[in-house]
Amino acid sequence: MKNEVVADLEWCMAYWPDLVEARLPMATKRPWRQPQLSPEAKLKRDWDARIDWALRSHNALAEAPAPVDVTVLQAALDILVDADDLAARVAEHVGIPVLPPPDLSTLDAWPYLAYAAAHMTLADDWLARWAEPITRRMVAKIAQSLCMVYDGQTLAVTCPWCAETGVWRVQELPGGQVAIVCHGVCEPPAKEVGTWWGGQPVWPLPDWPRLAKLVQAADIKRAKKAS
Repeated sequence: MKNEVVADLEWCMAYWPDLVEARLPMATKRPWRQPQLSPEAKLKRDWDARIDWALRSHNALAEAPAPVDVTVLQAALDILVDADDLAARVAEHVGIPVLPPPDLSTLDAWPYLAYAAAHMTLADDWLARWAEPITRRMVAKIAQSLCMVYDGQTLAVTCPWCAETGVWRVQELPGGQVAIVCHGVCEPPAKEVGTWWGGQPVWPLPDWPRLAKLVQAADIKRAKKAS
């Protein structure tokens, strides 16, 4: 469990600069999918707009575009608060100094993520179990904010273990964990599997860079056999 928590923290550290940059719409172009609203959601949206218009003062300034992407900014702030809490709990548990509270104006969670990751291996297993859903949530928020996650997307790759193509699917699993699930008849070696779900091998988001290297190595090996 500790290794999984540390992997989540290191993944968040790697993508934190991208998240901070993504809060500025004019600086970063992110892929966008138009949300599919249900009839009820559309009705609520229209009703909320009417209420807002009715309550607006005639002297109010016209609505202007926000200078930042509010959704991404909120995700970054949430992660900063979680990282600060996590680093403090780890520090108190292992008996090391607690970092000063973060300056919200600088929006820098990296030192707190790094502090927690560096000392998590010294903590007891129960603390890792407590931290795991927090780090999972942070990974999911960054991935969703950077449009890295497409729930239900089928990946056009050949599984290195079952040798089937098109059986890998990106899914959001219970608890908000985002992962690649192989839906083939697949039994990879235990050391290569992140976890299992419904009898199928699963690779959570932080495992994807390692998984990509395994896929590439398997593709090269097949190409050599075919030549």
